[in-house]
Amino acid sequence: MCRAFLAEARWRTESHTPTLEAYLIDANVSGGYPFHCTAALLGLPAEAAATKEAFDWVTHKANKMVLASSAICRLQNDIMSHHFERKRMHVASAVECFMVEHDVSDEVSANFLWGEISKAWKDIAEEYCQRPTPVPIDVMSPTLNLARVISVMYGKGDAYTHPHLLKEHIASLFAHPVPL
Repeated sequence: MCRAFLAEARWRTESHTPTLEAYLIDANVSGGYPFHCTAALLGLPAEAAATKEAFDWVTHKANKMVLASSAICRLQNDIMSHHFERKRMHVASAVECFMVEHDVSDEVSANFLWGEISKAWKDIAEEYCQRPTPVPIDVMSPTLNLARVISVMYGKGDAYTHPHLLKEHIASLFAHPVPL
C-alpha cells in the first residue's frame, strides 16, 4: 500500500498521467479495499472467518471478488470526485487516465468506466453464486457488502467528501426505520 501511495505521489509531483491499466494496478491497492476485505473477516464469528482457508482466499492476488470490489470502489470514487479533485493538486483519476490515453471527453471516459463497474458487479455475482463456493458465504459476504457500501456512498454524488449527501440514508436507518 505504501508503494502504491509513493507511485501516486510521484505521478502527481511529475504531473504524469499513467495509462488506465497502470493506474488501476496501483489504485486498486491504494484504495485500501484489499485491506478492508481482509480486516472485515475479523468481525465475523471465529468458526466462519478465523481459518487459514478464509485468509488465504481473501488475500489471494487473483481473487476475482476482491479485485472486482476494489475496482468498484476506485472507479466510482474517481467518476464522482474527479471534477472536485481537478481543482486541487491531485493525482490523475481513472477518468483523466482514460481521457488522455484515448483522447476523449470526460463524459465518454465516465461512460466507459461505468461499463467497467458493471463488469465488476458481474464478476462479484459470478463468484458469489457459484456452487460450491470456494469458502463459506459468511467469508465472502463482507467483500460483497463493502462493494455495496460504495454504491450508497457514491449513488448521488461524492458522499465521502460531502457526507451531507448521506443524510436521507442515515435518517431512513435511524429516524424512520422500517418496523419489523
